[in-house]
Amino acid sequence: MHPKEKEARDRLRQIAAEHGPLMLFDGEVVAVDDTDYFCDVQLDTDDNAVIPQVRLRAASIGNQSIDILPAIGSEVVIAKIAEDDYILIAADEITSYRVTVGTMVLTVMDTGFSITNGTNSLNDILSAIIAQMLEIYAPKNIAGINAITPQINGLLT
Repeated sequence: MHPKEKEARDRLRQIAAEHGPLMLFDGEVVAVDDTDYFCDVQLDTDDNAVIPQVRLRAASIGNQSIDILPAIGSEVVIAKIAEDDYILIAADEITSYRVTVGTMVLTVMDTGFSITNGTNSLNDILSAIIAQMLEIYAPKNIAGINAITPQINGLLT
């Protein structure tokens, strides 16, 4: 290799080391803040250091986002954004996802889905429709209509 090529390669390595990609860490979730969307992660290192306040959403303020809540005890990968600022990038066990756009909120949990627009929820609306049907209409199969309510409640929260 020509000495100029070696010098260029060595300089590129130095620049990459100084300005390279984010540092990634493996760990385990030891605490979750489901209000402000942060978690504490115990690193898989010799000293088992705990990184507090790891972001669970891209922006640390506001709520227009896709929020992911990892389960306590789940194995995670976090990325260092800046000094003392980390973000979760993968988790092996999720307790819920929440997507917020304007006043519309979709939440996915193991107990079902929740879809709301401000104070209105899809569960409440469908339950009200069934209640109104039973009040104003005398169908042949009332038991069949009543059986829909547990199905709604099993899908929507």
